[in-house]
Amino acid sequence: MDILFISKYILVIAIIILMLAVLRASAYKSTSMGLLGSSVIVNAFALVLLVGGQIYNLQFYRDISLALIFFGFVGTIAFAVTVGGEDK
Repeated sequence: MDILFISKYILVIAIIILMLAVLRASAYKSTSMGLLGSSVIVNAFALVLLVGGQIYNLQFYRDISLALIFFGFVGTIAFAVTVGGEDK
């Protein structure tokens, strides 16, 4: 086996462990921690899709992960504007 091939699997396992840690951190009572946790989960899942697409040679995984990253950012901004209230 190629060392790069093995390192991709190790990266996926590390990202899954990161997702579990972020789920724990986002369980706090503040809204900002929940928003931060969901944003990190979406970005980590998009990274797993990118690596999985490279491992199994599936090109549409890249498109899905780019859409997740873009819409995650747009959703975060929309939520922050809604919760932020009015500027006076």
